Amino acid sequence: MKIFTLLPSDDPAQLREQDFEHEGYLYSFSDMVKEEKTFSQQAQHTETVTVNTDSKDLAKVLEALQPSIEYEKDGYKGTLYLDHNSIKTEASGYATRNYSVTATKNYTGLDRNDTSYIDKTVVKDGRTLSLVNVAWSVESTELVDDTLVPATYSAVASYAGTASSTVATGYVSTAEYSGTITSSGISSIIYTVTYTGAPIVVPEENTHHGFAVPQVAVAAIIAAAVLTALLLFFMLNRKNTTVYEAVENDGEFEKRGRLRLSVSKPELQLDRFEIQPEGNLAIEIDERTAQRLFGKTIVIRCLGTDYSHTVGTVTGQYWFRVRLEAAANPETEHEQEEQPT
Repeated sequence: MKIFTLLPSDDPAQLREQDFEHEGYLYSFSDMVKEEKTFSQQAQHTETVTVNTDSKDLAKVLEALQPSIEYEKDGYKGTLYLDHNSIKTEASGYATRNYSVTATKNYTGLDRNDTSYIDKTVVKDGRTLSLVNVAWSVESTELVDDTLVPATYSAVASYAGTASSTVATGYVSTAEYSGTITSSGISSIIYTVTYTGAPIVVPEENTHHGFAVPQVAVAAIIAAAVLTALLLFFMLNRKNTTVYEAVENDGEFEKRGRLRLSVSKPELQLDRFEIQPEGNLAIEIDERTAQRLFGKTIVIRCLGTDYSHTVGTVTGQYWFRVRLEAAANPETEHEQEEQPT
């Protein structure tokens, strides 16, 4: 029986091996059992939205803003709701507007309808207006030689001028939408591959084979010693840690390679990779190694910067995340039994 942990995108067909011999038995593929490991993470998120309006009236601004928006990015989904207290509005631009200013002035008790009695300019709100029209009317009459003639006149003088002011050409409003976003899915798949074995029948040795019984025994001992040495070498040098790197913008991770993590000196040298990883990393440690590292601090070295993570409770394949940053204060995140998507 062999157990493998793969990403959902990996092809499990590669796990099936051809028939093989081990300790006197010939093993053949029997079956494969799949177990999916799921994950679910939540976070609070805020998005800023900008809209343009022709008025700064709050009612007009609210008409341009949606009550809620849907968020889907970096593997997270959720609904964000408008925070009314976050709305801010300001003018997006200004222009100069010209307009007319008018005024009238009444004149009474004039002995004749002569414009010399009328002021040529008047001042209104600090602006000088010019005379544009005079409307005359008879105010009173008198009898002269049995003829009724005007005695006094009144006049209404009209004045006009131009003025200018600076007005906003439009308004821009910003608002914040906040809510809970969730990332969920299948982090990894555990495949258990079972092989069934049958004893290998070895024909009896005789002198015709050119190999005496004592020589067979010696050969068997040598083979056992070589196999033991190979197994010991494999155990001491087996790579037990897998490094995954986040794929930009799509929220998934891809495998970068495997490294050897020593229990006596738990250090991961990411500089050994031909292409240096960057950004967010997910690190998976084999269960047996992680159990022996419980409570110990792992040092992750990359480009002259050290990151650290203390191993917590181990219930299976042990996962944690590392965020590689150019600045100080490196961070690690422990995600037990979870694998990034």
